[in-house]
Amino acid sequence: MKKSTRALLGLVLLDLIVLGGAWYMVAQTRSRAWNSNDPAASIGMITTGAGALVGFISVVLLLAFIMHRRAGN
Repeated sequence: MKKSTRALLGLVLLDLIVLGGAWYMVAQTRSRAWNSNDPAASIGMITTGAGALVGFISVVLLLAFIMHRRAGN
């Protein structure tokens, strides 16, 4: 498998893991399984953090993809 393909596969898998974890945390907060003084603020914090992490992962791995493509890998 080419290095550039691995970078794209890693991007998709890591993004799915982060989104799945955020979905789980939001579901736990909404169902009141996890106690929170302000569930709406907690959900906002979870989604903001997950969105930032997905953005960071995407940028880093897209740059890796581009660098590997330019190198011929």
